[in-house]
Amino acid sequence: AAQQALMLRTAQRYFDVAVAQEALGVLDRQLQAVQKAATEAQDRFDIGSAPVTDTHEARARLAALRAQRLAAQTDLDVKRRALADSTGLAPTALAVRLPGAAAATAPRALEAWQQEAEAANPAIRLQQLAADIARAEAEKHRRSASATVDLVAQAGQERLHGSGDYGNARNKNVNALVGVQLTVPLSTGGYRAAREEEALRLWDKAQAQVQSTREQVAQQVHGAWLGLSLGAERVQALTDALAASESRRDATQTGHEVGHRTLLDLLNAENDTAAACLALAQARAGLLLDRLRLAQLAGRLDEDALASANQALGTAP
Repeated sequence: AAQQALMLRTAQRYFDVAVAQEALGVLDRQLQAVQKAATEAQDRFDIGSAPVTDTHEARARLAALRAQRLAAQTDLDVKRRALADSTGLAPTALAVRLPGAAAATAPRALEAWQQEAEAANPAIRLQQLAADIARAEAEKHRRSASATVDLVAQAGQERLHGSGDYGNARNKNVNALVGVQLTVPLSTGGYRAAREEEALRLWDKAQAQVQSTREQVAQQVHGAWLGLSLGAERVQALTDALAASESRRDATQTGHEVGHRTLLDLLNAENDTAAACLALAQARAGLLLDRLRLAQLAGRLDEDALASANQALGTAP
C-alpha cells in the first residue's frame, strides 16, 4: 500500500513538473511574440503610422509576461525539487515529458473497477485487517469473562530405591487422574466486563471505519473512472480549441498587418492561444494520471502499469 501510494505521488509530481515546464515554454513563446509586436509598434509609431497607445499596450503586456515568467520559473524549480525528493535523483538529471495525442480507449465498466477495488484496495484491506484484530480482541475478552469446562487428565509415577544398614529398599508409586474441571471467574469489580465492553466498542469502531473507507474508495474510483471516460473527449475538444485559437491568432495577425485589427486584438489572440495550449497539456497529463490513479485504487499500480504510462509519454511530440 505504501509503495503504490509513493508511486502515485511521484507520478503526480512528475506531471506537475511537466505541466510547469510546458507553462514556462508557453510564456517564452508569448514573450517572443509580444516582443516582436512591441518592436513593430515602436517602429510604426516612429514613422507615424500607429498611435502611441499601441506601444504602451505592448510594453505593459511584455512587463506582465516577464513577471509571469519569473513566477513560472520559481514554480518549476520548486516542483523539480519535490520530484527530486521523491526519486532521489538530482533535479538536473530529471527529464520530463508530457503525453502526446493517443487513441481514445474506452475504460472497463465502472462496476468491474468497483468490485476490483473492493477486493484489492490497500486501504480497505488494511482497515479490514484492523477490524479482524479488534474482533479477535473482543472474543478474547468475552471468553475470559465466562465460565469454562475443561477435560483434565493427569498421570504420574514415582520410584524410590536405596540401601542402608538394614539392607536394600525399593518403593514405586503410580497415580492417574481423569476428570472434568469447571472454572468460574471470580468477581473483579466490573474490570472484565468493562474490558469486554471496550473491546466490543472498538470492534464497532473498526467496522465503521471499514465501511467509511469502502465508501471513500468507491467515490474515488467513480471520480477517476469519470475522468478517464470523459478525459479523452475533453482532450479532443481542447485540441480543436487550440487549432481554432491558432487560426484566430494568424487571422488577427494578418488583420493587424493590413490595419483591420488593433495591436490589443493581436495580444489577446496570442494570450488565448497560450491558454489553450496550456489547458491541452494539463488535460493530457490529467488523463494519464487518472489511469494511474484508477490502477492504484484497484491495487494494480505495478511495474506493468508504469511501463504502459511510459509508452504514452514516448508518443509525445
